[in-house]
Amino acid sequence: MQHKYKIHKDDSVEIISGKDKGKRGTIVRVFEKNGRCRVIVSGANLVKKAMKRRSQQDAGGIAEVEAPLDISNVALVCKKCGRPVKVGYKLDGDKKLRVCRKCGETL
Repeated sequence: MQHKYKIHKDDSVEIISGKDKGKRGTIVRVFEKNGRCRVIVSGANLVKKAMKRRSQQDAGGIAEVEAPLDISNVALVCKKCGRPVKVGYKLDGDKKLRVCRKCGETL
């Protein structure tokens, strides 16, 4: 079953809980794992990962990669308010638009 989420790829978000609380970034990927929606935020939740050497030119070693966060730990940032906000919906004819709950701006 495919779920619909209020946060999409390329949205600007702020992390609202966890070790990277307060950091901002863009959504790189949204996916579901074990029934929970997870997101990868650029430049946040970096973990060290041992990378195997793939070719002669590839160095391998320990690399920092972005690990997934739960979708409940991020909030969408409104372009007009500049703050993390909740997302509402507004119908515009046959289109369903995401809007900021604080200022009413289309997201």
